[in-house]
Amino acid sequence: MRASRACGALVRSGDTPGGAGAATYAPTVARTVEIEAARRSFLTAGWNLAGRDDVRPEVLASWQRSQDHDVDPDRITARFLGHHRDAPPLVVCGEEVFDEFRTANPDADCSLVLLDAAGVVRSRRDADPALGTLLDGVLLVPGYGFSERAVGTTAASVALHEQQGAAVSGPEHYHSRLQFLAEAAAPVVDGTGTCGVVSVLGHESRATTMALPLARLLAERISDRVAGEPDRRARAVLDVFRGRCVAAPGEWVLATDGQFVLTNPAVRRLDGADQRVLSDLLLAALACEEEADTHVDLPSGSCAEVATERVHLGGHQVGTVLAGGPAGAPRAAEQPESVRRQGSHVAPTARRDYAQDLRGSARRAHAAARIRANRELLTPYLRARHEVAATLSRGRSQLLIGEPGVGKRQLVLGQFRQAYPHGRVTTVDCASFGAESGAGLGPLVDDRPQLVLLAGLNTLTAVGARRLDEALRPLVVLAAPPRVVGCVDTPAVDATRPYGLLLRHFHEITRVPALRHRLDEIGDIALSILRTLAGRRSLRLSLQVVRVLEGYAWPGNISELEDVLRYVVAHKPVGEIQPPDLPPLCFQGRQRKLSMLESAQCDAIIQALYESGGNRYKAAAMLGIARSSLYRKIDAFGISYIA
Repeated sequence: MRASRACGALVRSGDTPGGAGAATYAPTVARTVEIEAARRSFLTAGWNLAGRDDVRPEVLASWQRSQDHDVDPDRITARFLGHHRDAPPLVVCGEEVFDEFRTANPDADCSLVLLDAAGVVRSRRDADPALGTLLDGVLLVPGYGFSERAVGTTAASVALHEQQGAAVSGPEHYHSRLQFLAEAAAPVVDGTGTCGVVSVLGHESRATTMALPLARLLAERISDRVAGEPDRRARAVLDVFRGRCVAAPGEWVLATDGQFVLTNPAVRRLDGADQRVLSDLLLAALACEEEADTHVDLPSGSCAEVATERVHLGGHQVGTVLAGGPAGAPRAAEQPESVRRQGSHVAPTARRDYAQDLRGSARRAHAAARIRANRELLTPYLRARHEVAATLSRGRSQLLIGEPGVGKRQLVLGQFRQAYPHGRVTTVDCASFGAESGAGLGPLVDDRPQLVLLAGLNTLTAVGARRLDEALRPLVVLAAPPRVVGCVDTPAVDATRPYGLLLRHFHEITRVPALRHRLDEIGDIALSILRTLAGRRSLRLSLQVVRVLEGYAWPGNISELEDVLRYVVAHKPVGEIQPPDLPPLCFQGRQRKLSMLESAQCDAIIQALYESGGNRYKAAAMLGIARSSLYRKIDAFGISYIA
């Protein structure tokens, strides 16, 4: 009985995905033995099996390709390739379809796997825990590459190569450890072609002819959903936008999905400069994936209180909605005490103060304004990141200034890649620009969003500045001009230098703070650099090391931090990094005078501690920062205990 089940029906892959039905292929025990014998003969002697009926032509062709790729037939060599930060529509739609199938068919004893066009496993849903354990054992898990180059013949690899449905079962697998599987796969197509493949897996002893029709059905559903994904995202944003407009008719409401910005009539009645500021806040919130209540000073001279809200679809952010109004505008709030008690049978025993509500609101507004000012003073990098995100989203040019090595280029590239994953970046080294007569920016006509990054503007010569100005002037007439971002490695702009000729090309100037002003982020920055330098080695930072890094002045900024971590990686291959593993320079005292920004931060912290009676919880709330950030800055500035 077991042998007969093991030789269950297979489905031929010769049918097209749109075929009326699937021809079944039910081998006998003898035929299964012949397939296994043919596979072993192919692996050991490399016999030419063409023209024989033992193995189907598409499977034999896959065997040959696997052998050409030097696939080890006895050892799993799949490698972890990681996940993209932003899930593409294929993954989002595939997981939704898989979850719907699991909900409708809880008794299905199969596993559903979604692979992208490169053969990387992007999602998996298991109905049978035992089968899921077996798949984990062969590394068929999300993030691992399971292409034909890695594991040889599978139904997914055959379907991707043949561009049609395919089934592979038992000994037809090139790899010996996959012979317990019965697979059926069908490609998923979008507007550009095949973007992935759906694979239905089960135990080879329970192979069924329904696996391939199921794979085709799921692939067709995913394809339809991928084709309508932009409309679904836009509808989700539109629904939230409409709901906010109905809930608060008098408020300003803006919404965006990253491509278009929706505004209600209240926003359209504002001045154009005010509309642009609100749009910048909206796009910055989308790029930074943040929700917050914000006070903003509008160019018209008025103030506004706005709040951003993220819009999710399938567990992923698809847009952002901003709502608010003028600061101090009347809101539906609790009725004032002076009004509530009018006409009451029990009169207050004390003299009524009818101005109490006005003074209370003024105090609250003053406290909120103070918190906003302190937050911007103590977290300058957050403001710089928001400004860069908003400027890139609006397509305007920007000039970044700051000390050498503070990460200006990394900031711009990170925000641009987050907003436009498939955008094009052109980096210009200004130190050598214009040295040759043929220096230029190269072709910039492209449908993709483009970024021109001018690195080291302060190193331009007079000749280079003139030639770069000539190269930038024609960009403004393009239908979709690129975003131009210049980096100046000085803390201030000097218009008398040669790059002063180019200042007219930039709409915004943003100062990127030095690393010593970003104590809260030194640990995260160091960990990110360490992961890049260590590769696949297991290295981690101890808490004591983070404290040492926070206490150092970092005159070389992020570049010096990279050099320190490169030294650590060279001397400590694996394990937890301890203070003795750091170079001696990290233990040098901070023998320097506080900058103007640090002095202002220190004064603000001392004033908040005095007003709170030394209560650091209240002081952190008054400053608008986390308590851990306050503790780090107290230690960094050497502030004594205040009670």
